[in-house]
Amino acid sequence: MAALPRLAVTAGEPAGIGSELLVRLAASDIAADLVALAAPELLEQAARRLGLPLQLEAYAVDHAPHARARHALRVLPVPLAAPVTPGRLDVRNATHVLAMLERAATGAASGEFAAIVTAPVHKGIINDAGVPFSGHTEFFAAHAHCEVVMMLACEREQAAPLRHAVSLLSFWNVFALRAPPLRAS
Repeated sequence: MAALPRLAVTAGEPAGIGSELLVRLAASDIAADLVALAAPELLEQAARRLGLPLQLEAYAVDHAPHARARHALRVLPVPLAAPVTPGRLDVRNATHVLAMLERAATGAASGEFAAIVTAPVHKGIINDAGVPFSGHTEFFAAHAHCEVVMMLACEREQAAPLRHAVSLLSFWNVFALRAPPLRAS
């Protein structure tokens, strides 16, 4: 059996839906070693709001990727800069969002993570914090010093911007050889 891919999953804007998306992802049987880059307390609060069980496990880079139990996530804690109220943006937490993305980019560049999955961020609040930010794709391209691919996928379709079609095909051929197919429940 092929080794499970280790995926970095960033929680996005802390006042947004990212934490809830990660809790729902943990409830799936997706065949991947999921590592949530997030504030653990936000994941726990989201699980309580959703009425879903959640078991958080501390992430350690030296542990081999492994299958996880349903409702379990390994967490690489990224501390908040300010308290969070769902739906209320706080410019002080822009540093938290950028720290998640930085850590995911560093891990992907080193081979620690096979891929990065991102939850939504609020570009405006990051810009309001004084950091020029046009989006995930450009952020990761700058950190990787190369062109990156944004891919949207669901059970029936997968799409990437046309300008990335060759890159996506190359990416998919490499990724498909290294990892079992991802499945969602």
